[in-house]
Amino acid sequence: MDYCKLILAILSFILFFPFANSAHAYTPQRGNVHTVLAPYVFKTNYDGEGARTSYDSGGLYWVILGDVNDRGSLEITTIFMNKIFYRRDSGYTVAEKSQVVHVSAGYRRWLKPWLSASMSLYTSYPLGDAEKIFNTFPQGNAVATYAEENAETGLDFGLQTELWSRGRYALVAEGRYSWALTKKHDEFSDQYGIAIGIRYFFQGQDTPRE
Repeated sequence: MDYCKLILAILSFILFFPFANSAHAYTPQRGNVHTVLAPYVFKTNYDGEGARTSYDSGGLYWVILGDVNDRGSLEITTIFMNKIFYRRDSGYTVAEKSQVVHVSAGYRRWLKPWLSASMSLYTSYPLGDAEKIFNTFPQGNAVATYAEENAETGLDFGLQTELWSRGRYALVAEGRYSWALTKKHDEFSDQYGIAIGIRYFFQGQDTPRE
């Protein structure tokens, strides 16, 4: 089992482990603003020829979260990462890596004080030229992947749990799946990943207890 799938299995266990209930947990209130900063470990959802056996690489995950009522929040997520795109054609395979900034905007629904789910629309933008890291095509004949385009669009789905909290700070873990909508024919660029980091109460009316 590759490392990323193992991490997601651990997160699934954490989501149903009751110790999260003992923390103060999250109480959404209109006007409150939080920010989350975490490392992000991810993998392209592809197991064919040329696929890596472990996670692709690490990234940086940053979220700004604004409560709109006692059940939901609007959020903007920015992830900096080196994303890998795979594409097959006529029995050949090419993989390209591109440094991208992945920006999404969407809605988070609080299912429990310690558990929430989100859906958002994302666009990722390349920060440099694409690099071929695997290629079985004859010299110079590899098909293009979305790593060479100006932008990629898709949907993000997330499931987050609070592990611990104290005052303005909390430790949170989130499993995330990015579904690319603009991929080319027979291209694989969906990805799954996990972020474990710190949430900080930035401003608002409901100041957390110390």
